[in-house]
Amino acid sequence: MINEKNEYMKSEYRYYLRVICFFVILWSLCLTACVKSPVQTVPEKEKTIVKPLEPVEKKEDEFSKPSVIQALSAEAEKFFSQKNFKDALSIYDQLLLKVNEEKQLEIISKIESVLSKTPTKDLEEWSGMKDVHIPKALILYFLGLNHALENNPGKSKEALEIYISQYPDHYYYYEALDLLDTVKKSIFSKDTIGCLLPLTGKYAAFGQRALTGIQLAVHELSNKYSREFKIIVFDTQADSGLAIEGVRQLYQSNVAAIIGPLLMEGEAGKEAEKLKIPMIALTQKTDFPLQGDYLFANFINPEMQVQVLGNYIFSNLGIKKVAILYPDEKYGIKYMELFLEAAREYGGEIVGIEPYDGKKTNFTVPIKKLTEEFSPVPGSIDSPLANSEGTADLSEGQKSYLMENEDETELSKRKKADTKSKIHFQALFIPDSPSRVSLILSQFAFNDARDIYLIGTNLWHDESFLKIVKGYNKKVIIPDGFLDSSQNPVTGEFSKNFESLFNHKPQFLEAISYDTASILFITAMDEDVDSREALKNALKKKRIYEGVTGHTMFDEQGIAHRPLFLMTVKNGEFVEITQ
Repeated sequence: MINEKNEYMKSEYRYYLRVICFFVILWSLCLTACVKSPVQTVPEKEKTIVKPLEPVEKKEDEFSKPSVIQALSAEAEKFFSQKNFKDALSIYDQLLLKVNEEKQLEIISKIESVLSKTPTKDLEEWSGMKDVHIPKALILYFLGLNHALENNPGKSKEALEIYISQYPDHYYYYEALDLLDTVKKSIFSKDTIGCLLPLTGKYAAFGQRALTGIQLAVHELSNKYSREFKIIVFDTQADSGLAIEGVRQLYQSNVAAIIGPLLMEGEAGKEAEKLKIPMIALTQKTDFPLQGDYLFANFINPEMQVQVLGNYIFSNLGIKKVAILYPDEKYGIKYMELFLEAAREYGGEIVGIEPYDGKKTNFTVPIKKLTEEFSPVPGSIDSPLANSEGTADLSEGQKSYLMENEDETELSKRKKADTKSKIHFQALFIPDSPSRVSLILSQFAFNDARDIYLIGTNLWHDESFLKIVKGYNKKVIIPDGFLDSSQNPVTGEFSKNFESLFNHKPQFLEAISYDTASILFITAMDEDVDSREALKNALKKKRIYEGVTGHTMFDEQGIAHRPLFLMTVKNGEFVEITQ
């Protein structure tokens, strides 16, 4: 037991001895190092103790910390993988403001991936937002691209055109140009035009007549070009709201252009102009095309009729003196004013102008005034009748009443006196319907008016007029946009084919509809016409189209110009006057 204790004491001694030796050696090394190092004295003035400056850290908000940016990027990627593109864009939009330039390029690349998948509805919202950090150029480009992918070429074209006009230096500019060209071709079908016609309702008969002319044009052109031309017809029912809806539907159907409407063209025209689709309305309103660059009018109008009448009457026939008897209403006043202008232009003299009340059936008073030696013309002295004893202070209604209530003896005396009245004009212009003209001519028969020319408007070109004019006057001059018995070979061929197909003769409405459809299809066939804009521009290049209604040309304002047909009556038929 004693021996074990001694051994333990020995081992303890040896351990402490080793520790003491280690510290002695360490102390010796330290002394050696101190002896070898030179002693440096510090100047008194430098003995001030200065605490070392800590490095200045850049102040940044919690959002800008790398850990936060990394977390938000991960969150955006998570939204993207879940197809929650809207929220993904929102996060990336904020990140763009916080990251450095190098990191921004990386974020932009990710944003493009999200934009390419984002529905156009959401992109349209983003394009209208303010204070957005995502470049508007990118939003517009992908809006146009995605509209195209969603088969909405019209919207795609609109977005791409805005992008191209506003961001010509953007890196997607040339891709956008190529895409726009493809989109334009996809929304412009050369073979298809739309039609806005009233096929039901009050004016259905007119719509059906116009449609027959268009159908014949489609049939003949399909054979001529060996390709299938098509029309898409929308029934407007002569309703402005439906006409607007028709424009929108035809636009979505990618038609090249629109024929019509026949009525309610104003609002429909505004919609067509907004959508930039060419529209040729069948209207006589010359102010319609002035409402927009894509609007045209192709019909017969008062200006056309009076112009051709003035040229023929004053230049060809050499007539010097003309009188005007017109209904005191909008239609009659319009033609009276135009005829006055034409007379001045061609050097003719209007020796008498008399209005009448179209609601009455006795026109003796205005007729009597015209057959006096002097008739009142606006700006001239009063006629002798106005100064006649006992009638100078009477109104026109009172004078008419006295004339209508004369007894038979007085009326007989007046008729005899009328036969001695001097007709001091060579032609009489009556812009009114055949029914009223019939009453006027029956009362004109009491006067010696059989040798004067009777001039009317296209309203006279009606079968009923042939019976009216019989026995009264053979010197009739009527303007119109179409005559089925014309000596023009093109017109004659059309009339023959139309009657063969539809079992009745065509009239002006059928003919002008035929020509309008032909003009659109033929122009669209040009190689250079690859869009609606190109079609519109081609129509305005003052081309001359040979049609069944004559040679037609549209001016730069979209108004049609053509020489009208002139006709007279011979042997109970309308006969063309060759000039």
